[in-house]
Amino acid sequence: MSTPLPIDAALAGADAISQVRASDDGVHWLASIAEQNGRVTIRRHNGSEVVELTPDANVRSRVMEYGGGAYDAAGNLVAYCDDMTRRIFLLEDGHHRFVTTPQERFRWGDLHLVPELRLIIAVREDHDATPEARTEIVALNLDGDNADGGRVLLTGADFYAGPRVHGEQLAWFEWQHPHMSWDSAAVMVCSLVDPSDARSIAGGPNISAQHPMWSVDGALAWASDETGFWNWYVQKGGATTAWNVGHDCDIPTWVLNSAPAAMVGSDALATIEIVDGTGMLALWNIGTGAVTHPLPGTASIESIAAHGETLYVIATWPTRSASLIRLSPSGQRTAIVDGTPIEGAIAPTSRWADGPAGPVQSWFHSRPDAATPPLLVMTHGGPTSAHDSAYDQQIHFWVSRGFAVLDVNYSGSTGFGRAYRDRLKGQWGILDVADVVAAVKDITENGLADPERVAITGGSAGGYTTLQALVTTDVFAAGISSYGIGDLRALVADTHKAESRYPDSLIGPWPEAEQTYLDRSPVTQLENLTTPMLILQGLEDKVVPPNQAYDMADAVRATGKPVALVTFEGEGHGFRGMAARREALESKVSFLQQVFGMEHSADVPKLAIENLQH
Repeated sequence: MSTPLPIDAALAGADAISQVRASDDGVHWLASIAEQNGRVTIRRHNGSEVVELTPDANVRSRVMEYGGGAYDAAGNLVAYCDDMTRRIFLLEDGHHRFVTTPQERFRWGDLHLVPELRLIIAVREDHDATPEARTEIVALNLDGDNADGGRVLLTGADFYAGPRVHGEQLAWFEWQHPHMSWDSAAVMVCSLVDPSDARSIAGGPNISAQHPMWSVDGALAWASDETGFWNWYVQKGGATTAWNVGHDCDIPTWVLNSAPAAMVGSDALATIEIVDGTGMLALWNIGTGAVTHPLPGTASIESIAAHGETLYVIATWPTRSASLIRLSPSGQRTAIVDGTPIEGAIAPTSRWADGPAGPVQSWFHSRPDAATPPLLVMTHGGPTSAHDSAYDQQIHFWVSRGFAVLDVNYSGSTGFGRAYRDRLKGQWGILDVADVVAAVKDITENGLADPERVAITGGSAGGYTTLQALVTTDVFAAGISSYGIGDLRALVADTHKAESRYPDSLIGPWPEAEQTYLDRSPVTQLENLTTPMLILQGLEDKVVPPNQAYDMADAVRATGKPVALVTFEGEGHGFRGMAARREALESKVSFLQQVFGMEHSADVPKLAIENLQH
């Protein structure tokens, strides 16, 4: 039996690494420093030591609200967005200087350095535009202050991403309302000298083409899901070569980070290949078609960079923290940032259940010695997101406390091809719930968990699926809602440009489909809420107003079922303060242990639960 993970250990932040870049000066990556409230900085390994390049900055972009592409490194230059000053800085010859002026109008992201032209090509949002921010691709002069926000190269599309330059050719991808980039997007190319000659290379209606990349000799690569999966294509000299495989080999553009892919010299492309929910490194020889997998055992590949024939890969693992690994042309592996093995961590198993629209994948986490433990079902956000098998401190916590955990990639989740994603169109609140139920039955009917002690939990969009499951099914013996969306109309009233038309495909166009929004809102079905519930709510939440939490608590009280409502002063849509995070986790543990008749953890205060019969 494993030792229960202490509350402090579950709450302790871990430093994270992401977005590797390789240049003449060494290999660079972003490091999020937990003890500095997650401040993001750039680190460089120059072959002998690791140095921090931006100790006075928080390297973050806010384009599309979620950001991405906050820095780039090329030649002997590093450019980065500093969230503290909202300016772009350039590091050259050991000196930092700004290349944009202080202002509130513009946001930049997806930075791409072009040293030979003394330019940064970037995606820019103009927040003076109405009725929503205008997205454009601009050129910033490395030797000026760019007081005008940069020279506009491309405008007119609703969204731009992935600008990349080779010589005088610019490639990018774009998409239009009401589509999300994973629905319909096009890869485009134009001349930097005359951007008006833009032409489409790939993608279009019902095809998502994205993440163009140039090889050193001018070949253009991109990912497209025209076969039903994001596969890679390379165009050189008028001929296009495809690597068509029945798996996704790219990920959606939730943020403007670079793809987990890189051209390696002129003959190969390194990318992620997602099989059964697991992402592994794949190296495709474009000329011969041969594919190898030189880094076995990963959970996913976060990012890839190449310098000459050498690869740099940030990988996640099921039982240790993320690593940054150098792969030499001979295949030798060197850990630049070595992932730490996690004591007591257990790799999950991938399971498939028969859902009403097709197979449904989940990750099942449980101790080998556990005999029909209580089951905690997790519903991810997005909802077009996905969870993989990478080590998760929160899941480890619950397993160490005697629970099995089922992490469900319901219909709409990414990494399983377009058909799997498209299943949720028009069906959010229906099919995601049915898929979760199917996954639970697979576990309980195979004797892997106690069918009488199944709880479901989620936050935000995952909280919506949780609430819908509680008001439309009788599978769950307990529910935990953390700032769950109870009224779908809130998604229309309080959103941002990147997601303003997202509900169109998931539910229906607004306001024409207003009745559907109402019918699928848990707040309109509270008379069916008969499950013991813990409701966690920030009192400053603008997305899910506190009155929704109060209404849910009243509905459970009316049935006589156990209920606890815990509210947090000063917290909004998501709990960020350590005191709130601690109380929320302690409340969850105490609630489930009491409701399920488990021994109460000595390190957790006993939560007051109304209507609980002892």
